[in-house]
Amino acid sequence: MSKYEASTLKKGLQILELLKINRSLTLREIYEMLGLTKTTAFRLVNTLEDMDYIQKNGKYFELNSGMFLSTSERKSSIDWTTLQSPYRLGVSVGENVHIGTLDGMELVMQQMIKPPFKEPFHQEIGNRSPAHQSAIGKVILAHLNPNEQKDLFSHLSLTQATEHTFVDPELFFHHLNVIKKQGFAIDDEERFLGVRCIAAPVFRDKQIIAAVAIAGPSESMKRSILRSLTRKMIDGSKEITNEIS
Repeated sequence: MSKYEASTLKKGLQILELLKINRSLTLREIYEMLGLTKTTAFRLVNTLEDMDYIQKNGKYFELNSGMFLSTSERKSSIDWTTLQSPYRLGVSVGENVHIGTLDGMELVMQQMIKPPFKEPFHQEIGNRSPAHQSAIGKVILAHLNPNEQKDLFSHLSLTQATEHTFVDPELFFHHLNVIKKQGFAIDDEERFLGVRCIAAPVFRDKQIIAAVAIAGPSESMKRSILRSLTRKMIDGSKEITNEIS
């Protein structure tokens, strides 16, 4: 060890590196993985938490990803794959989690997480699809301001993916108004047969910038449990909004 090396600082940085790799760990997991005493680990994680470098959710500690961005980066860009709250949503509902943004009339997938909710499913990230065919796209379209809606809808083409896809413009616009009032959207086999999806908006500075969704087979996402899943979905979207604020 260098004579100038600060052992306490080194241990704190090791905790940050550990959480970067593992995303969320209990206090016990931290001190066992680093070979620390429980007292030392407790003191270090509490200091890091007080300084907002990490945050605690239940018994788990996680990196506060916003602390590692500059002020301009926090305002202008988001690395959706580094957010912690979508992982908690996935564990809570047990279904795939998706985050998407709008590019013209296309939905762009920014994050997807599958069980066991440990890392992004990179094969899906960057994929594009027509916005009107999915719950994510519909909930973003519904929450755009009137001028943005008018501009986008002038280029709207309601292509059909399944027999359940909205293809009538008047009916689709009415559907978007309902979505905005209720605060969530459901895709009931509108893009893929046998797949249901629930989505809710994600805001920054009171403007919609993305949406998060849970999706799964219609056999597991039965209509009888959609209400309870929707409540968890809305809570999850608020958590993500708070995390990026």
